[in-house]
Amino acid sequence: MLSSFRKRRVQKMDPSGVKVLETAEDIQERRQQVLDRYHRFKELSTLRRQKLEDSYRFQFFQRDAEELEKWIQEKLQIASDENYKDPTNLQGKLQKHQAFEAEVQANSGAIVKLDETGNLMISEGHFASETIRSRLLELHRQWELLLEKMREKGIKLLQAQKLVQYLRECEDVMDWINDKEAIVTSEELGQDLEHVEVLQKKFEEFQTDLAAHEERVNE
Repeated sequence: MLSSFRKRRVQKMDPSGVKVLETAEDIQERRQQVLDRYHRFKELSTLRRQKLEDSYRFQFFQRDAEELEKWIQEKLQIASDENYKDPTNLQGKLQKHQAFEAEVQANSGAIVKLDETGNLMISEGHFASETIRSRLLELHRQWELLLEKMREKGIKLLQAQKLVQYLRECEDVMDWINDKEAIVTSEELGQDLEHVEVLQKKFEEFQTDLAAHEERVNE
């Protein structure tokens, strides 16, 4: 009877109220409880660290995306400017636009880098994958719009320059015609042989001049 009593699992309380473990089984059970709790604690700690790192990467992505979007919007205003409608200093405007095109192309790497960052997070199953995907799609839409507007403005500036040049050439031809019109509308036929020879010589010079202007008129 005493032997069976000794084998009983007995737990006493110390004065502080803490259970006193008296068997190997009690100690092993408590040991396992502590290890299980600690392992769970470490898992939660690792999970928390990963969530914070993911959040940091996402906020970093958001900051870069906002900066790029702001830059694109600023450049869209320039690309949408219809200054080609003003014919003054078109050559200067063309040179400025060429510098603008070079600036845009130089910054094309920003959206490539953002693509790489965003797509990597998406492939890793980031908690904000849908937001990242939507953000990238919108940025690409704005970027393509910027490129389109930039190309259109470049074409219209060239068209405006050609139009101004054409109108200037038209004006030159009209001025020449006005200047020479008196020769072809003159009723003067000469009063004597010497006078007629002078008139013929002037007309032959005019004919040479007319032939020289023929190509310009045809163009």
